[in-house]
Amino acid sequence: MEELVRFVVNYEMGIYLVLGIIFILNLQKFIRALISKRKATFGLEKEVAQKNISSSVTFLALVALFGLSNFILVSVASIQYPGIAQLPTATVDMISTPEPSSGDIMDGEAENEGASATQTAIALTGCIPEVLEWKNPTEGSEISGSIELTGTVNVPNMGFYKYEYRYQTDTIWTPISAGNRPVIDGPLGGVWNTEEITPGNYYLRLVVSDNANNLLQPCEIQVDVLAP
Repeated sequence: MEELVRFVVNYEMGIYLVLGIIFILNLQKFIRALISKRKATFGLEKEVAQKNISSSVTFLALVALFGLSNFILVSVASIQYPGIAQLPTATVDMISTPEPSSGDIMDGEAENEGASATQTAIALTGCIPEVLEWKNPTEGSEISGSIELTGTVNVPNMGFYKYEYRYQTDTIWTPISAGNRPVIDGPLGGVWNTEEITPGNYYLRLVVSDNANNLLQPCEIQVDVLAP
């Protein structure tokens, strides 16, 4: 289903263009058949014209139905797969390189070391303090039962965010929920019921897109799910 939605979203305009051409051609056929019926003198001519009208109306209805189905897939079904229309793009650089301190040498070195450590953590996890980060759970947490997921999603020009998980040896991410409003140190809008999954090490990630369809580097942490 996801592949179908992805295809429809990516080729939405092309599909509408083809449907529009088919619709216009059949509309012309319908008009010609209607004129032929009005001009027909014999019963057989009227019968043939009526069959052409009926087939044209049926085809026009099918084209309209297909167009409606396409619209529903794009505007409704794609909500189930947030970000499906986005193509992977370069990560938006949200942290600028700090300027050297004009204080004494020791303070400057300490600040540079702190900035370097922060940038290293961001590069490894994608999590940016006060911008994109998990509050509960956090990296290395041991969790069980139903967990209310909290964090911060406060990026410029935010389009939407989603959060998902995967087992440490899996490659497929399972969605938990999504949202489209900024969150600052609060609930992300969903509960993760870990009783429904196998205990073990899992990865959690926050995936964010801005309103220009640029995907940011996900904020990813590892947690240990305990048996109930």
